Amino acid sequence: MLAGFASSPALASPASIQPLIAGSFAAGDGVNSQWVQVAADWRGTIHGSQSWGTGLWGLADAEAALSLPSGAPGVVQVYSGVLGNIQWADQRYLDTWAPTWGAQSLVPFFHPDPDEYQDNYAVRFTGYVAVPTSGFYNFGVLYDDGFRFSLSGQGATLSLLQDGLNPRDRLGFDNDLLLDAGLYGFELVAWERLESGVVQLAWTQDGGAWATVPQTYLYTTPVPEPATALNLLAGLGALAAFRRFARRRV
Repeated sequence: MLAGFASSPALASPASIQPLIAGSFAAGDGVNSQWVQVAADWRGTIHGSQSWGTGLWGLADAEAALSLPSGAPGVVQVYSGVLGNIQWADQRYLDTWAPTWGAQSLVPFFHPDPDEYQDNYAVRFTGYVAVPTSGFYNFGVLYDDGFRFSLSGQGATLSLLQDGLNPRDRLGFDNDLLLDAGLYGFELVAWERLESGVVQLAWTQDGGAWATVPQTYLYTTPVPEPATALNLLAGLGALAAFRRFARRRV
């Protein structure tokens, strides 16, 4: 559980967006995921016209690969499914970098053998994240090679982008975000070309340590507003009471 809200002079002018649905949510079902892996000789739009330009080189190539249907030329394998969280890596990362950057889970469709082909894959995660209590938050992505993350509230979207090919690192918003409790939409696209690959979505509250966003606060679809749900329960209770009263009158 994240630490409680506390103000901080260093966060005097944080960015602020309002939740899509205000309220308290803590029964998440995970995130939607779409993965695609392309062959080593696949050519995208960034450097595909160059003799050396095979594979994924950045966001445009990742988007192009993710648009390919299963069975398209150059597609090695695809995977779509609901995952409990966003903390995934290939075996080379797990063998080499997990002690430094933290253990992740093996990409769903990879065999746990680093000598198996584990390069040139892209993934798109979509869903909703529940902010449990109002306060100062930040979202950061551990990546190798790159990513784009977008957080959406009412009428506004905040985005992070690390395009191209980059050594593993974590990137968050320059300033913490002042967020009210509730549900926010998000999309995360990430890609890996060669060697180690990793993607992890983490958050902080009030300058605390990075922690993987748990399934408890991740939703695949928007859920009813708490007040609406309570009204529905109250309505069902009233209907049951009316039916009991009607049976006594018969």
